[in-house]
Amino acid sequence: MPRTTGTSPKDSIAVHYPEAVEWRRALHRCPQPSWLEFFATAFVAEKLAAWGYDVRLGRDVIAEDKQLLLPDAATLQSEYDRALKAGANPAFLAPARGGFTGVVAVLRGELPGPTVGFRFDIDSNEVAETQDQTHHPARQGFISQNPGYAHMCGHDIHTATGLLLARHFADNRKTLKGAVKFLFQPNEENLSGAAAMIEKGHVDDLDYLVGGHVGLALKETGLVCFNIHSFMALSRFEVAFTGRPTHAAASPEQGRNAMLGACSAVTNLYAIARHSQGATRINVGTLEAGSTWNVIPDKANFRMETRGVTNELNEYMVGKAREVIEGAARMYGLSVEMKPAAQALVTESSPELIAVAERVAKTLPSVRQIVPDAPFNASEDVCPVRNTDPRRAPQLHLRCRRDRDPQRRGVLRRLAERDCRVGFGVPVFSVN
Repeated sequence: MPRTTGTSPKDSIAVHYPEAVEWRRALHRCPQPSWLEFFATAFVAEKLAAWGYDVRLGRDVIAEDKQLLLPDAATLQSEYDRALKAGANPAFLAPARGGFTGVVAVLRGELPGPTVGFRFDIDSNEVAETQDQTHHPARQGFISQNPGYAHMCGHDIHTATGLLLARHFADNRKTLKGAVKFLFQPNEENLSGAAAMIEKGHVDDLDYLVGGHVGLALKETGLVCFNIHSFMALSRFEVAFTGRPTHAAASPEQGRNAMLGACSAVTNLYAIARHSQGATRINVGTLEAGSTWNVIPDKANFRMETRGVTNELNEYMVGKAREVIEGAARMYGLSVEMKPAAQALVTESSPELIAVAERVAKTLPSVRQIVPDAPFNASEDVCPVRNTDPRRAPQLHLRCRRDRDPQRRGVLRRLAERDCRVGFGVPVFSVN
């Protein structure tokens, strides 16, 4: 494929777009979830290195003490081997062994200017993809080849978009003011990959940060929104009750039933009073207890999460949840541990960058409508990147309609074109 040195973002993306479609499909075929994104890591890193980026991998990218909910050793090895079999380059794969997935890549221009960060998530969901022939990936031959894993949240599109943007900057390095830093982040779905990158200092030098998501609230191709609001703060916990086992018929009074404590806690968690200052959420997603018919369960575990439209409201829910869980443990004579598993904070986009993005989007024929604002109504792991940065770099959240067939509809091109225009060649990214 020819290089496009000196061309506009629109023209260079038009040249490389067919490649980007193939990148997306390759990523869609080999999905891997949190801390197991070995194929995506090697796939991305190999291309960025070939394009002249300074690429960081492995323990240079991920802080080991922030690898929350790391899969067991057997799963890590199995997915590493799967990536090798799928064609991952061993040189770029090896640093990720042990779950140190993700890529940080920097390209410095020949002109002075700020450092602009672009963040894209790379993990898949733990869900089976339908093989029905009415499903576009199945019909076109790029359905997931990894049973139980699939890209159902658009992160394959995000990653391909990031590569398309990175290729444009590489082709136009001579006119790049300052530097661009790409953060291809693992473990967004479990909301702890950002913290592992932050701990390594990868956002400390950013002057601006751009993140985005396809689909969700926008239902038509050609719609974009920059003023995203209603992010929800989130806290996740693994809760473990420990009691005393005994024979259920011969000596039930000697037991301490961990299952009863856990069930009492779960029931009463849903009874927590909601707050007058805004929306809150609580959910228990899994519950496991007991071993057999006639033994009083001495172990019970569940995974729970709280959310709030402000950090303070989420803290209220966490505090009430802790009271409920500790009260249930006391009621049944149990010990209990609440182990933090993930956290996401509330943030907002920079008005400065919103204005720039909207001004540029108005000039693009591929953007049919700029939606003034849209709620996210969920949590996003890009939020800690801004909130933890001591300089609080201005941040922009992008959202674009996701189409099942980006090759035919051009959604990938629209999103990437918009990113390039916002991130390159406009005053916010110059020294002014």
